[in-house]
Amino acid sequence: MRVFAQTPPQRPLRPNGEMARNFLDLSFRLETGEDLPVLTRFEGPVSVAMTGAVPPTAGADLGRLLTRLRSEADIDIFRTDGPAAITVEFLPRRVMQAQVPQAACFVEPGVSSWQEYRTLARSPETDWARLTRRDRVAVFIPNDTAPQEIRDCLHEEIAQALG
Repeated sequence: MRVFAQTPPQRPLRPNGEMARNFLDLSFRLETGEDLPVLTRFEGPVSVAMTGAVPPTAGADLGRLLTRLRSEADIDIFRTDGPAAITVEFLPRRVMQAQVPQAACFVEPGVSSWQEYRTLARSPETDWARLTRRDRVAVFIPNDTAPQEIRDCLHEEIAQALG
């Protein structure tokens, strides 16, 4: 698998005001269009664990992502093997898409496992619009997909999990 060299961050090409408006639009609205009443985030250090049938490339990809989040965004985030604030669970695509057919991968608040998600799906505990604080979030990624898709899912869904 091809891995690109790190490049130093570049100066923004758009004015701060425009980026702030875009940020607020994206931060207070779900992908479904539903408005969010508050912006939530984890308070304090954020732990990340991987469970399920973890693909061979996922550990290194997660390590690089966490390093970038620490160095570029100054987020106190680390990997753990125990219970975590963010749990990344890998499962077969057919299992995931039987429940959420349109999703390549996704993030869900208030749960730490696929089993817990199946039990609490569509309940107040997993409703982003009712969330006032982030304590635990699960990211679900197919374990039988291309390494690039796994890496893309890790980046996108962990970013969403962080808020």
